[in-house]
Amino acid sequence: MGINAKNSLAGAALVTSAPLILWGLMGQQNEPGSVPSELTHVMEPIRALEGWATALGLVALAVTGACTLYLLRATQSGAWDPRRWYVLLPLAGAGLVTAWSHRVMTAGTVDANIGAGLAVFFGTPAVAGLLFWALAQTVRLHDKRNTTHTNPTHH
Repeated sequence: MGINAKNSLAGAALVTSAPLILWGLMGQQNEPGSVPSELTHVMEPIRALEGWATALGLVALAVTGACTLYLLRATQSGAWDPRRWYVLLPLAGAGLVTAWSHRVMTAGTVDANIGAGLAVFFGTPAVAGLLFWALAQTVRLHDKRNTTHTNPTHH
């Protein structure tokens, strides 16, 4: 159950593409029925990706699905340590919260953007907690691997 390049690449792609699904398919969250020139933003949206967000979300959906299936099969066959899911899933979760927060922070509104305050107030600790959890699981996994390699095995 070692680490190999394909499994690592699939894990990295999963963690990277999962938030892009939400970001891309959620789309720009401007106040409906308002004139674009009257909208204010807490943060300016990424203008270079206008029109490409949905396509990016769909590609990310396909990548996430393929990577998830690949890693599930690797887990079943014993090629992927199932404890690694305790690292990947919090990282993907942190990315999802960040993607949602970005869409809320860049939403165009005529009045105050209360969602932006909520995104900062709740999103920041959620992301910090998920990242801390992933780090703790990584350290735990690393310590168990070192313990397994240094202790003699029973025959």
